[in-house]
Amino acid sequence: MYDLSMHDVIIVGARCAGAATALLLARQGVRVLLTDRAAFPSDTVSTHLLHPTGVARLRDWGLLDPLLASGCPPIDTISFRAAEDLVLRGAPYPYDGIASSLAPRRSVLDALLVEAAVAAGAELREGVSFQQLIREDGRAVGAGFGGRSGRSGFTERAALIIGADGRHSAVARQVGAKPIRDAGTFGCQFYGYWHGLPNVGTQIFVGGGQAVLAYPTHDGHHLVLVGWPHARFAEVKQDIDRHFLAAVAKSAPAVAEHLTDAARCGPVSGSGDLGNYVRESSGPGWVLVGDAATAKDPVTAQGIGDAFAQAQSLAGRLPAALAAGPRAVDAATAAHSTDRERDGGAAFETTLTFARGGNSAALLPVLRKAEGRPDLISMFYGIYAGQVTMEEFVAAVG
Repeated sequence: MYDLSMHDVIIVGARCAGAATALLLARQGVRVLLTDRAAFPSDTVSTHLLHPTGVARLRDWGLLDPLLASGCPPIDTISFRAAEDLVLRGAPYPYDGIASSLAPRRSVLDALLVEAAVAAGAELREGVSFQQLIREDGRAVGAGFGGRSGRSGFTERAALIIGADGRHSAVARQVGAKPIRDAGTFGCQFYGYWHGLPNVGTQIFVGGGQAVLAYPTHDGHHLVLVGWPHARFAEVKQDIDRHFLAAVAKSAPAVAEHLTDAARCGPVSGSGDLGNYVRESSGPGWVLVGDAATAKDPVTAQGIGDAFAQAQSLAGRLPAALAAGPRAVDAATAAHSTDRERDGGAAFETTLTFARGGNSAALLPVLRKAEGRPDLISMFYGIYAGQVTMEEFVAAVG
């Protein structure tokens, strides 16, 4: 490889996108420096849900069994209440032999990915904050970091800087990555954890201007989530607990009866920072992955799976390109970005439709036709997973 510095690649951000990229590159002999402001294990705001596409990647990377062994329960069934008299029950849409979803706590999943990356040979530096991009002749050639919690700052050089540092990416800001598309913000979500709920898989309740979800996660807990239109964000924030519990009681009374103070496991948290966008994602000596590159409303829970897919795409191109020199690296990162935008376009549009609450009235008669047909119900869930388009589902229902 053409750069004689200690590292071939510096990755800023060590959660799902960054750690997965580090793992896949390190396994191919790439010298990776993985950095993050946080120390692991630690939590982050997330819907947690991982569709079968993402579960299959964990299996292929040898991480599914360790995640299951950590106490993360498989989710084999989904119930979707589309109306008072219509509940669709079925299985997640299968992918490559996997027909289960998972909802791991991020403190467990992220740490598992980071530990696997380090075991593969990546160097991890936690508790450090990206400060500046180092350029020479217009090309990114390194990065400067500030220490946190008593750690010293440092500067390192590398052939490629990968920004995996989320929606408010400092790397994207420093490279001047312009928005290719900004589709706006439509929703807000809040969630908490309770124990003692029966494990009946994922439960989804929609209607009345809100959505309520409940599904099992680590430690015998359930994550219970409420989503509202973004216009209600300021109101909900004034008294999160009251609005949250009232929403669950209205839409999912059978869930609400379990949400006692004694069964509660921590505060309700969430975000209204749920914009839908695509940024310029590559340039001379740099590339963005995960939410730093593109993000969708979590209504379809595709974020973790998207991060894994992007890591797989980028890691499949980089080792040979790093060996060939700067032009090859830039060509590889540009091809990765182009393919991501092409392959993810339909899922982006579908997510926008769900986030806006559109087509709900028109969709209800189609869902009634699918009632009692497990294959079509599973196919409907494939829309949320980004594997099936709405048009394909409607055509299949007939």
